[in-house]
Amino acid sequence: MRAADIGDPAGELKIKKWVKGDAVDLKAGKGKNIYVVEFWATWCGPCRESIPHLSELQAKYKDKGVIFVGVSDEKANVVRPFVEKQGKKMDYVVACDDAKATSKAYMDAYGQRGIPTAFIINKDGVVAWVGHPMVGFDEALEEVVSGKFDLSKSKEKFAKAKAAMAQYENLDKYFKLCAKDDETSIKKAATLSSEIMEKGSDDAQLMNALAWTVMTDKRIKHRDMKVAHKAARAAFDATEGKDPAIIDTYARSLFMQDKIEEAIEQQKRAISLCKDPGLKSQLEEALEEYEEKAPKKA
Repeated sequence: MRAADIGDPAGELKIKKWVKGDAVDLKAGKGKNIYVVEFWATWCGPCRESIPHLSELQAKYKDKGVIFVGVSDEKANVVRPFVEKQGKKMDYVVACDDAKATSKAYMDAYGQRGIPTAFIINKDGVVAWVGHPMVGFDEALEEVVSGKFDLSKSKEKFAKAKAAMAQYENLDKYFKLCAKDDETSIKKAATLSSEIMEKGSDDAQLMNALAWTVMTDKRIKHRDMKVAHKAARAAFDATEGKDPAIIDTYARSLFMQDKIEEAIEQQKRAISLCKDPGLKSQLEEALEEYEEKAPKKA
């Protein structure tokens, strides 16, 4: 499959089942509608967290010809109960992919590895923006709707983001090295982590995956907490401290360095921002863990 780029025609939505809302035909809407195609899953914490926000934006732009479509590669018998439980909190079109055909036309074609990922398709039927729906998305959508969006600048930013995405392969290599505890592997891991941090620090999902895996994966024998904390902080900064799941990772990195009071502060911040009940419960459990280790005040 040819690698796609900003400004290319949007791929076809090949859908197995339309779970909520009417079927969407991108070709029929060309020239009059703007589309947001977002890839998500019921098991994905950050995806669940973004759902109410996407619903708010759908309501805001409904009368301006903007149509949101959430696409999952899970089966309908998994997606439908989840969507029904969400009710008005998930108030936009939801669909199940057809053997990942839509995912290949978007996620694979644009080199995206993590979810949630949103694609904004302008009235000309081309992909204008790609990224996390909680980071820079609101501003981009507003500019597309108002006709002020700069496609060339978006293409430049996407090129830089793709360079960072290439670090996912290095991430896999890094984890394999960290699963060993010999001196040679540790040295190679240190060199590789430096490259990952240098080239991928703006990629919140990459940084979050790096930090969380180093801290929690049982296969890791060499846990470089300096790397984990630096990556967690980079993810925190890249999302402007607004993503509860990423704040949770950052808090864990503080806790594992015995910065317990700071960890508690950040965990409370994550909980206050969290709108998903399932994720919120997990965040509260972590907070209890941190508070149990907090120094007792006289």
